[in-house]
Amino acid sequence: MMLAAGRSSRLGAIGSRIPKPMVPVCGYAPITFGLALVRQAGLSDVIVNVHHLPEHIESALGDGAAFGVSIRYSHEHALLGTGGCFALARPMFRSEPLLVLNGKIVADIDLRAVLASHARARSQGAVATMVVRKPFDATTPTPVEVDESGQVIGLRGIRGSFAPTGAISGRMFVGVHVLEASLLDRLPRSGESDVISDAYLPALAAGQHVATHEMTGYYEEHSTPAQYLQGNMALLRNPALVPFPPGPLVGIDRAAQVDSSAVLVAPYRIGAGAIIGASAQIGPEVVVGNGARVAPGVKLRGCVVWPSAIATQSAEGSVITEDGVIRP
Repeated sequence: MMLAAGRSSRLGAIGSRIPKPMVPVCGYAPITFGLALVRQAGLSDVIVNVHHLPEHIESALGDGAAFGVSIRYSHEHALLGTGGCFALARPMFRSEPLLVLNGKIVADIDLRAVLASHARARSQGAVATMVVRKPFDATTPTPVEVDESGQVIGLRGIRGSFAPTGAISGRMFVGVHVLEASLLDRLPRSGESDVISDAYLPALAAGQHVATHEMTGYYEEHSTPAQYLQGNMALLRNPALVPFPPGPLVGIDRAAQVDSSAVLVAPYRIGAGAIIGASAQIGPEVVVGNGARVAPGVKLRGCVVWPSAIATQSAEGSVITEDGVIRP
C-alpha cells in the first residue's frame, strides 16, 4: 500500500496545486520512484489511498499498467490518519503481510531485503518490521528506540513491557514498514486512528515483537519547499543515489527542443516537449519539466521548472510553477 492522502500543507504554495506524492523530482512524481522499487522487488498488487486532489494521482497512475503493476484506489473522503487508512482499505488486502510505503519519499531501499528481513523476524513472532535509519545529525528527533538485537523497545518516548538486549539507540522511521494482520487487528474498524498509538504501542505493551530493518542509502521525503528543491539538486548531482529511477534523471529528452544558441551547463534534466529559447542559459543544476518553456535570454541556476510552466525571468534557487516563482 502506498500512502498518498496527505494535504501537503508543509509544502505551502508548492503543494496547493499538486499532492505531495506528485510534485516532480527530476521530472518524475515521487510516488513513481516508489512504484519502481515495488516492481524491482517483484511485487505487482498495489493499493494507493487518496484524499487531497486525488484526480492528479489517479490520472497520472491509472490502473498501474504503465508502471508494471496493478493499482487500486482507496478513497478517503475525510482523512483517516495513519491507522484509519488501513482500516478503510482492509477489505482490499489479502492474507499476506502488508508492505507500506509513504508515497512522498524518494529513497534507495531494497524492498526484497526488507521483505526477507521481515520473514526472518516473523518466524520469531514479530508482528511488524519498521524500516529505520540513523539520524542525520544530533538534532534530528529519533522517535524509534532500538536495542542491539534490532528490536523496537520504545516509540515516541513510550517503552514496551520487555527488557532490551544491550545498549539502546535512537533511529528515524522512514515511512516504510511491513505489517501483520494481527497488528492491523488492533486498529479501530472505522474512523480516524493512528497506527503508532493504536496498534504499535499496544503491541509493545503486550510484549509483542516489532523488528527493524536499517537502511543506509539515499533518502529524501520532500516535505518542505527547501527539502523539495534539495531533493531535485541531489539527484542531478548524483543520479546513482537512486539505482532504480522511473526514468533518466539527467540529460535532454529526445522530444525536447533546445535552440542552438542556448548555453547548457551540466548537470540538468530537460524533459519531453520542453522548449529552451534562444540565448537562454540553463544550469548548472536545473530541471525543466515536460512541456515547460524557458523564454529567450532567461538564465536559470539551481531551479526546477514544473511541467507546462513558462520561465520568463532569470532565477536562481527557485521553483517555477504555472502560478509563479517560489523561492524556498
